[in-house]
Amino acid sequence: MSLIICLYHRTSYIWALAMSSTRPRYFIYPFLLLAVLFVHFNAIAQKSERQKSDTTHYPSESGMVTVGFRTIISSFSDGVPSAFGYGAGAHVRIQLIDRVNTEWFGDVITNNVNNLAHRTDFHIGWSVMYYLIPTRGFTRPLTPYVVAGHCFDETLVRLDGPNGQQGSRFTSAVQAGLGCHYNITPRFNLSLTAQYMLHLGKEIDAEKNADGTESIVTHKNAGWEGHLLISISANIKLGRLWKKEQE
Repeated sequence: MSLIICLYHRTSYIWALAMSSTRPRYFIYPFLLLAVLFVHFNAIAQKSERQKSDTTHYPSESGMVTVGFRTIISSFSDGVPSAFGYGAGAHVRIQLIDRVNTEWFGDVITNNVNNLAHRTDFHIGWSVMYYLIPTRGFTRPLTPYVVAGHCFDETLVRLDGPNGQQGSRFTSAVQAGLGCHYNITPRFNLSLTAQYMLHLGKEIDAEKNADGTESIVTHKNAGWEGHLLISISANIKLGRLWKKEQE
């Protein structure tokens, strides 16, 4: 309990600093919320780990295949409400060993660009998930993890209105973050994940020209573009790709 109280005061202090800043704060809200939830979930899981003397033998999760579907919120780092995007995706998870899982995913995300155009991002990539506590066959309510990976992104920007100009770009990205499974049963869970994604490539945007017309602009120099990606998914285990270890 004392650990949770201490963590609560620390996260409250960070929140107060963020609120006192004069810079746009839209981007930091979801990140801080996910950080507080992660600290809370992880503290509960660690406390359960210390208090429970469990000698039960759990079967290996190696080779387990899970499929999931997710909804996504994306917040770009310019910090304005119109920069928030929404989308959906699907993934397949293949667990290598009890505390290491992999995720192979595809997402589609759309958002408004300065009230001039709409942007659509297509992600396809992979991630590695490391569980912070022993999984115990996912019989406990919560299983926190850290996650990192790589993806490719095709971005399409189209001006609003009929026959609007269209532009696209292709980038490579890396992402890392944290998350937690809520295990409804050992074979079915809901997952909450927050990752920061960095794209390396030419920036594409919609701009209003001096004469009042609108156009798609692709900047010549490549650079980093970052955004926070929050996903909530429902996941079910289908079976094993390979025979489990002898017990």
